[in-house]
Amino acid sequence: MNAGFFWSLASAFLWSTTFVCARYLLAGDMVDPITLSLLRFSVGGVLLLLLGIILYKKDIFAISLHDLLRVSFVALFGMVGMSVLLFFGQKSASAINSSLIMQLSPVFILFMGVFIGERIGAADVAGVGISLIGTLMVVGVIGNYSGSAGSWYKGELLVLAAAFSWAIYSVVGKGIVCKIGGYKATTWAMLAGSVELLILWLFLPAPVIYPKSHEGWIIIAYLAIFPTAIAFFAWYEAMRTISLSLLNVMQYLTPAFTIILAMAFLHERMQWLQWIGMVLILAGVMIIFFRREGLEKARSA
Repeated sequence: MNAGFFWSLASAFLWSTTFVCARYLLAGDMVDPITLSLLRFSVGGVLLLLLGIILYKKDIFAISLHDLLRVSFVALFGMVGMSVLLFFGQKSASAINSSLIMQLSPVFILFMGVFIGERIGAADVAGVGISLIGTLMVVGVIGNYSGSAGSWYKGELLVLAAAFSWAIYSVVGKGIVCKIGGYKATTWAMLAGSVELLILWLFLPAPVIYPKSHEGWIIIAYLAIFPTAIAFFAWYEAMRTISLSLLNVMQYLTPAFTIILAMAFLHERMQWLQWIGMVLILAGVMIIFFRREGLEKARSA
């Protein structure tokens, strides 16, 4: 097996376990969302820094104050906003729904591109429409199998906001990633995000819940090490040997893995309309992705 393919598969699988582990912890009130976010990114960021010292030596610390401030700004969206909104949403939203809704980030990125001069074509509109219909099926607006209206929008809308926050991080952070490199930018964003989460944790008047069992602490440690530090390390290792196009397509395996794990460990189930919705979400996002990829190739030709 190609090493890049292995690393991309590993990152997709590990990221899928985030939704399952977080849902298990949060639905059972074993930890609060802000504490979980803080523990995840502080430990994960330190581990990435240690790996960076091994891989890049002193270069991992070669970041100017200006660039560090830029990284800290995007961390407000990519680490703080995305994580806190996602975890608050997962208190009521299922792992399956959360993983599928998070796949809508490319749709938000598409609309943000309009503000920097990019045009939206017919294929983009079709992709957005298909993904939107799929989302409405997944969360139960179409079909109404999830109960009353209030039962779906509380969690799922927060997860949707998390996907939007991640899209802001991706668009605004693109410049700094190109300048200092993805691994370094991600490492310092996690560390900066940890400081920002600590401030939020100290001053936000929200109840703090710590795990009362070894099981809870083990799952949190797993989240910080594997779907955070190791998954991001695997992503950048994969980038070295396979194309970015293939790598991005491979990440669509994340919701597939989540469905399998959530069914096995959380006993979640999907209605037939949700299965159709899942296919529509991924199809719409892939239409947008391949059109964007075609435009990039045309510009570079």
